[in-house]
Amino acid sequence: MEMKVTVEDVSPVQKRLKVEIPAQKVDEYINQTINRLKKSVAIPGFRKGKVPRSIIEREYGAEIKSEVLQSLIENSIGDAIKQSQVTMLLEPQLDSSSDVEPGKPFEYSVLMDIEPEIKVPDFRKFELVRPKVEVTDEEIDEQLEALRNQFGTVEIVDEQRPLKEGDIAIIDYTAFIDGEEVEELANEDYFVEVGKGNFNETFEKGLIGMEKGEEREIEVSYPDDALNKLVAGKTVTYKVTLKNIQKRNLPEIDDEFAKRFGIGLETVDDLRNKLKEHILKDKEEAAESVLRNQLFDKLLEDADFPVPERLIEKKLDQMIDNIAGHMHERGVNLEQAGIDEERLREKMRDDAIRQVKIELLLDKIAEQEKVEIPTEELKKYNDYVDEHYKEMNVDKAQFQAAVFESVLPKLRAKQTLDYILENVTIKEEEEASENVSESPKDEEKEESSKD
Repeated sequence: MEMKVTVEDVSPVQKRLKVEIPAQKVDEYINQTINRLKKSVAIPGFRKGKVPRSIIEREYGAEIKSEVLQSLIENSIGDAIKQSQVTMLLEPQLDSSSDVEPGKPFEYSVLMDIEPEIKVPDFRKFELVRPKVEVTDEEIDEQLEALRNQFGTVEIVDEQRPLKEGDIAIIDYTAFIDGEEVEELANEDYFVEVGKGNFNETFEKGLIGMEKGEEREIEVSYPDDALNKLVAGKTVTYKVTLKNIQKRNLPEIDDEFAKRFGIGLETVDDLRNKLKEHILKDKEEAAESVLRNQLFDKLLEDADFPVPERLIEKKLDQMIDNIAGHMHERGVNLEQAGIDEERLREKMRDDAIRQVKIELLLDKIAEQEKVEIPTEELKKYNDYVDEHYKEMNVDKAQFQAAVFESVLPKLRAKQTLDYILENVTIKEEEEASENVSESPKDEEKEESSKD
């Protein structure tokens, strides 16, 4: 398709692609659309296929223009992008378009998000410190207590006594802001495990000491950036009725308790050793996470480059979807939890920018260092496609493209991260602290040698 293509800079990470399609080509598309409609439309008083062009244009003018506009853009955008020689990070976004008029050229423009200029730091000079990993008896005790709670039973407290920390309060409550009731914040038969902080720490402390049937007012002040916009920056007066109290009956930690947790566990010591293994594994994974974050911090120290806004928004969408998915597993959604999505996006924005920058840096390093995904990893996902595309009743090529679009960037990023960590200096926490403590002595030696 003959057309005129021009590119102009919008920002360091965005360009505007302008396309002009000649009038002759516009007329061709208009004629094709009208001829197709002429064969299919049925208008009273005319035989099918014999409706005059003027009638079709009058009755279907808006539809014709819309279809021609869409066809002109769809059929030209690919060649226009190739002609522009611009490499994009995301699909182009329609910016503007002219009207479709017979005998006139058609113009439109799209915004193209591009990769920023990134200066890769000399990561081979980085020094990282791996945290020391050890498991204490106190940590094992905490895990044992968590297991006790998990396998405890819950029962109603029969006697009339005050609510205490650790109890489960069953309450009705209403909420008032500046004396006005806020119905959205009210609840009935609500369960609060006092002291867990799942509702609000101030609110839960205010429940302590209540007895069944008692009513009490509890004031809670919320920060300006609270996720629930109804309470953000405000003081809420909750009017609470304690309807009932439940308590947990916890099992004894003995050998019988230990046997519940798997074959080979016969004694409490066996269970403690098993818990120690799990805690150690979790801590080792946490230590690797700390190491990666140290690396990311160093990579980002001089990473003063802009990122496309749409990349940030896309990352925020992923982050929100993850949170919503985890909440869905617990049977609630953002609205039910009183979380305003826009406020949540605002809070998470800096983290989203950080993640996008890290991804762009890793991608740049992968390109610079020629990091490749191992053949065996690619084969694993090719095998997955071969095994599942038929049962999912989808086109194999499309399924493979979808799988690889989702998986390959993550695989490449992991491979790049491993490559960087292999090429930096990693000290253990004890070794690093020894070096720090020795440095003043070294300075003293230097001073004395000068004397």
